[in-house]
Amino acid sequence: MLCELLIAAGPGAWRATVLENGIPVELFVERGDRSETGSIHLGRVRRLMPALDAVLVDIGGDRLAFLPASEILPHGRRLDEGERVIVQIRREAQGGKAARLTTSVALRGRRVELRWGRPGIRGGETLSPEERSSLAGIAEEGAAGLRLLKPEPIESFIAEAMDLNRRWHNISDRAARLSPPSRLDPPLSFATALSGALSVAPSRILVDDPGIVPELRGVFPDTMTQYKPEAEWPVELDAVFDRALAGTVALAGGGSVHIEATRSAVLIDVDTGSAQTGAPERTGLAVNLAAVDVITRQIRLRNLGGGIVIDFVGLEDRRSRERLRDALAEALAPDPRRPQVLGWTRLGHLELVRPRRGRPLAEALLEPGPRGPPVKTAATVAYEALCALRGEARTQPGRRWRLTVSPEVAAALAGRATAALRALEERFGRQIAIETDPGLDRGRFQITPV
Repeated sequence: MLCELLIAAGPGAWRATVLENGIPVELFVERGDRSETGSIHLGRVRRLMPALDAVLVDIGGDRLAFLPASEILPHGRRLDEGERVIVQIRREAQGGKAARLTTSVALRGRRVELRWGRPGIRGGETLSPEERSSLAGIAEEGAAGLRLLKPEPIESFIAEAMDLNRRWHNISDRAARLSPPSRLDPPLSFATALSGALSVAPSRILVDDPGIVPELRGVFPDTMTQYKPEAEWPVELDAVFDRALAGTVALAGGGSVHIEATRSAVLIDVDTGSAQTGAPERTGLAVNLAAVDVITRQIRLRNLGGGIVIDFVGLEDRRSRERLRDALAEALAPDPRRPQVLGWTRLGHLELVRPRRGRPLAEALLEPGPRGPPVKTAATVAYEALCALRGEARTQPGRRWRLTVSPEVAAALAGRATAALRALEERFGRQIAIETDPGLDRGRFQITPV
């Protein structure tokens, strides 16, 4: 299977998609504004929560992170308020829930994973006692355990384990010098954040900005990375993002799928869209089977997780329901997150669960609308405006520009997006005039040469 990663590197924000055999299956947005799963931090304990058997840790950001007692190693160790602690994010903050932490730091390579606080060697059953002893000696230097990820010569295991051990010592040295909260590993960059979010390693990377190729080659040394203008890509990235953010997705043969993420579950409804003709059971089954491909693709594109409840068009025949369930399970099989179909409820809904990993796409780009569906955040529109301005400037180099936006977007350009604005001005060699128009809708902006 050909796996490609396409990256549109806009000012202050990268948008990316993973293609499997030419079909978009995952979407990402990176702005350097989050602490992703797997990142390692020096935190400070801010609050003990005996009722929850946990502590709250400040690792930076808007809210404290959650560290359960079960994730504090060695087991039985007690942390005090104000204490420094090295932690790793197990689950990124999302949906109003705090990030979940562990003190069992794991450093993963291509062949070996080092796990501090969990001694022993997992995997490598074919290794001789002498080979296992060599690996154990490396791990014991840092009181760590090893997990061997795939069969390799012992020399490869030893070399990578030693590299990971050196990396851990560097992390420990940084922690001793810094004050919490501080990020320890990996260094904060769009490329490292994107690398940590990927489910599979791409075989090829296409980027629309040649300036980021060296950074990507440093993070993806074994992957071919090349520049290719977005206009020459096999997919239209804007259209893929728009479809993945829409509340309703039309089915090719008629009908639609409605998707709504709530705090407790993701609700999906399948609608035939018109009066049925022919046998109702056969028509309903045909619409449902067509919806299966759309639903499974959108679940992965939107990075939806947790409990997912699907209200398909009603089917009376048990064999039709089982056929639909089997089709859903088959369509979900390629998903590396390994979602599980739980079965039919007494209300006639089909339930499944998909492990959460990273924030959903909508959470990165949207917020609740004042009187209806979600809308793009002011920061999202600010980055989109800067990206559009860069595109205009490429066609008319040497011009000066004025960007007219709503007051909310102007505030974002003066706040969260100000670094992106200044970087774009430095690239142009001239200042960009920002004009505020109170009558302009948040989602609209105007670009004018001056």
